[in-house]
Amino acid sequence: MGKNMMKYSLIVALLVLGACFKPAAPAALFAAGDYAAAYRLWLPLAEAGDATAQNYMGIHHYLGLGVKRNLRQATQWFEQSARAGEVNAQYNLGLMYENGHHVKQDYVKAYTWYYIAAERGSGNAARRIRALNNEYLLPPFQIWRAIDVARTYLEAAPQTAE
Repeated sequence: MGKNMMKYSLIVALLVLGACFKPAAPAALFAAGDYAAAYRLWLPLAEAGDATAQNYMGIHHYLGLGVKRNLRQATQWFEQSARAGEVNAQYNLGLMYENGHHVKQDYVKAYTWYYIAAERGSGNAARRIRALNNEYLLPPFQIWRAIDVARTYLEAAPQTAE
């Protein structure tokens, strides 16, 4: 085999091998703990309106994973994602309101977002609702108001897969 033919074969082999490997998915990088790389991949998706990516951006900013911790940014990303129908973001936004992280602590808003997420299948949100009920943090009229707001939202809002 001539020298040019070997080069050609090597180039073809590299191209074929390269085509077999896809770039790492941001969720896989996040799960593997490569938060900075995951963040770089999530960001353009989130900016393009991907609700799952927006939720991950909220997580990155909330916990300071791959970026400096920024609760204002976390709140903005969770809010955007939750309003787009992302169940995990709805739960996360409920946590922000329940704990008063960068937002004024508001049990009614927390209950509302938990109710929305629970209705869409979030077991974590259902547990937080039970905890709020057991701790008597809201009088019944506030619970009814939260449920009413949540039901109105559920009738009109988009939903993404969990």
